[in-house]
Amino acid sequence: MNMARLMRSPLLIHGGPILTMDPHDPLVDAVLIDRGRIAAVGAAAEAAGRGAPDIDLAGRLACPGLDDAHAHIMGVGFAQGQVDLSVDVAPSIDRILSLVSAETRSRAAGSWIVGQGYDQALLRERRHPTRFDLDRVAPDHPVLLWRSCHHIAVANSVALNLAGITPVTHDPPDGTIDRDAHGEPTGVLRESAATAVAGLQPEATEDEIADALIRGGLEFRRHGVTSATEAGIRRKEEFRAYQRLWAEQRLPLRSYLMMIIDDTFDALESLGISTGFGDDWLRIGPAKLFADGSIGGRTARMRLPYQDEPDNRGLWMIPPAGIRERVLRADAAGFQIGIHAIGDAAVAEVLDAYEAAFTADPRPGRRHRIEHCSIVDEGLIDRIARLGVVPIPGTSFLYDMRPVYLQNLGPDRVRYAYAMKTFAERGITAAASSDAPVVTVDPLLGIQTMVSRTDRRGDPIWPEEAVSVEEALLAYTANAAFASFSESSKGAIRPGMLADMTIFNSDLREVPADELAAQHVDFTIIDGEVAYEH
Repeated sequence: MNMARLMRSPLLIHGGPILTMDPHDPLVDAVLIDRGRIAAVGAAAEAAGRGAPDIDLAGRLACPGLDDAHAHIMGVGFAQGQVDLSVDVAPSIDRILSLVSAETRSRAAGSWIVGQGYDQALLRERRHPTRFDLDRVAPDHPVLLWRSCHHIAVANSVALNLAGITPVTHDPPDGTIDRDAHGEPTGVLRESAATAVAGLQPEATEDEIADALIRGGLEFRRHGVTSATEAGIRRKEEFRAYQRLWAEQRLPLRSYLMMIIDDTFDALESLGISTGFGDDWLRIGPAKLFADGSIGGRTARMRLPYQDEPDNRGLWMIPPAGIRERVLRADAAGFQIGIHAIGDAAVAEVLDAYEAAFTADPRPGRRHRIEHCSIVDEGLIDRIARLGVVPIPGTSFLYDMRPVYLQNLGPDRVRYAYAMKTFAERGITAAASSDAPVVTVDPLLGIQTMVSRTDRRGDPIWPEEAVSVEEALLAYTANAAFASFSESSKGAIRPGMLADMTIFNSDLREVPADELAAQHVDFTIIDGEVAYEH
């Protein structure tokens, strides 16, 4: 037990609107925090907190601490040491090559250069970089540049040679190697073809992972996030890094860990460990697997072909029979399950697998999840509602990726992409997520996209799915807590709940929809202490 935390002095937050996410008392103007818990709200907080240290909101909006339901905290930390290829930094292939060239001058020949964040649909040239582009500026270093979705990468010739990829190399079963008209690999690698090349890099040590967790976690804190779901633990070193920071009381966020099923399930099952093991700071979450790829990579598994590619419906990362077998095993072992499924065919297969598990054992309350749950229709939405499945939409994706979604699928098939309004109307609890570093950590961009339904250029995409600021914040608080079985301790502000709160610089409800992402967080409070102050 952490006695220092128990001895914390009270803190009164008052003087502005506080959205509690408690339907019985939804809006208050004061909260008293004491010893890491919410002690009182409203008039009772004002009365009990007289003379205590305080934060005067002065009209600013506060809410429960934001909870990112699907992110890569380790990945955000590691990305800070890689080449930033996001469109604001690198809007063209020429700029990408300039950044890579600069890296070659500061790194020894033979050392890896890794970058991430480009999107060919937003580049000036409207295409992927190729090995031939990269070879001009990096002939002596292996280079691997990830597209923003992290399902496609481009490698230069040095990296391809290290991987043994030649014109006669066959595509892996769950990946592809792009080739030119002469059969020569272009350097563009999809799914497992990309991860195979990435696997040639030296693996991060436990110390390096711990450092990345702190760097990444502090970035989330800066944006008001107090809890997050780490969307993929594969290696014991990753889990040990989390445990070490937990033991040293240095975890920057409350963390819910998704355990990659093929890498961790056997060990966890043999020990009898399943979802829920842990405490309020570190807890085992879902068993995770991947059904398909990404829309930007044209590897998400679709019912119908991609635009202009009549033979391409995307890829299965695991064959449907394998998905069902893994779901039945993990469900029987007591795990919540979270499956990456973006295409409508993948979502349908995941629902089939979940329904098979429910038929085999009709116990209630599983809360199995569909990570991203991007392309759905009314029939799939009805099934999600009937089965009580929890979608985890990437609420910022449309801001960055609307052009490539329309380019690859056309407008009609994205009618219900990240359909937060329809989900709510059908009684579905959908939890908001960033999937950072695929897109920015900043929940305000996710909130803006949910409220405005526009992309970075201000172009709309099915504005019928727009929701209010309050509804968007609900997805980042109470709904995210529900998705991690944590609604009894966080996601709402009422006496006895964990004292995690986010205070913005303004009342977001009064900000124009297209200006929400220009706002910022003034205070992040975790466990009753100010963890970040602007």
